[in-house]
Amino acid sequence: MKERKFIVSWDCLGFECIVDCTSWERNSLLNSIAGKELKPAPVNLHAMTMRARYNPQRSPEIWSFTTVDSITEIELKEIAKVDPQQLVNLIRERGNCLYNSPKQKAIIE
Repeated sequence: MKERKFIVSWDCLGFECIVDCTSWERNSLLNSIAGKELKPAPVNLHAMTMRARYNPQRSPEIWSFTTVDSITEIELKEIAKVDPQQLVNLIRERGNCLYNSPKQKAIIE
């Protein structure tokens, strides 16, 4: 069964990034085996993590997850606009957490 791999990030204001990494991952494997130079990833995880660390007040999260091949990046972005909480719940249930900031206690509510 074919599948797609995504990297996503969001915070209390909504989704910031939804990126399909499927082709890059497959090409990286083949290029690595062939001894060819690897192309840069479609998303910079280091930069995403740094941004998340410096904005803990927004409760950022970064996740990876896999879907069936028929679900596209465009469809996921549409779901993120229409019902972001549903998509977040699904990703948290089935995905792999790459970064989750410690929850901040509100001083003033």
